[in-house]
Amino acid sequence: MNHLVLAAFLSLFCCAAFAQDEEKKSDKPDEGLPLQGTETIEFTTDEVTWMSLDVSPDGSTIVFDLLGDLYTLPIMGGEAERIVGGMSFESQPRFSPDGEKIVFVSDRSGADNLWIADADGENAKALTKGRDSSYFAPDWTPDGKYIVVSKSGASASTWLPTLRMYHVDGGSGLALSGQAPAPAFGPGGGGGSQNQMGAVASPDGRYVYFASRNGRNSYNEMFPIWQVSRYDLKTGDTQLLTNAQGSAMRPAISSDGKHLVYATRFEAQTGLRVRNLETHEERWLAYPVTRDEQESKPAATRTPATPSCPTASRSSSLSTARSRASTSSPAR
Repeated sequence: MNHLVLAAFLSLFCCAAFAQDEEKKSDKPDEGLPLQGTETIEFTTDEVTWMSLDVSPDGSTIVFDLLGDLYTLPIMGGEAERIVGGMSFESQPRFSPDGEKIVFVSDRSGADNLWIADADGENAKALTKGRDSSYFAPDWTPDGKYIVVSKSGASASTWLPTLRMYHVDGGSGLALSGQAPAPAFGPGGGGGSQNQMGAVASPDGRYVYFASRNGRNSYNEMFPIWQVSRYDLKTGDTQLLTNAQGSAMRPAISSDGKHLVYATRFEAQTGLRVRNLETHEERWLAYPVTRDEQESKPAATRTPATPSCPTASRSSSLSTARSRASTSSPAR
């Protein structure tokens, strides 16, 4: 009898200890960044290279990244205001469809994750958690309820970025199994698995446009490497849209869904092409623009992010706007 009482007591004690351990684990805060700033660097500039930017839905404001901080700027030019900054590295901001939120990538938790904040940078919250993944080119669905993004793992077997969709309230996300057809010409890389980058949703919410290639990056690659495809969220089908000799990357869609803009390389420089999705006619939108890095392993995306540019006048405003960004931030 005494042995039974002792066994019951030990069982209860072990269960209580296990519950306390689980509680401690769940209460454990994020590790955050291990480094602290030791000095401050101040600078003023009116020129930025390889920045990702987006335009607010009302066409009045640009949000962009600069040296790991986020800024906003009137689209007609003026002083840029830093809205998110510090020791963490923030990048690739995108406005929500109503213009009230932004989504961006940040390592403030100690590793890259998706974050959502108010349009002024306040009330930031993590959308994803973890320390073994990377995220590239987040964007909103037109209803503002989901984020589409490319996600890759840390190991060699999980590195290839693939498309995922996350609800803005959180969760583990949904994999979009949009395996694009092989390009019509050129190798597009080696291997069977696909590398999928630069996702953007169509205005009607039915399609996700993205750039893809077969396999990993390698040395001395033959062109074309990347092409733009379209994944149908309703049917699950994927359609190859481009067949560009200089590759096709970083798609953007007009607000009426009728035009596709993509980056391509021509005569050793990168430019933007516009395709009418109904007639398939194409023309140059801008050439040259910031260089691409389609042959290398991505640190962000193949080319910097560009807004969807719902009107021609917005495109003109982007090319003429001048800015001055001033900042004082801890040295990283």
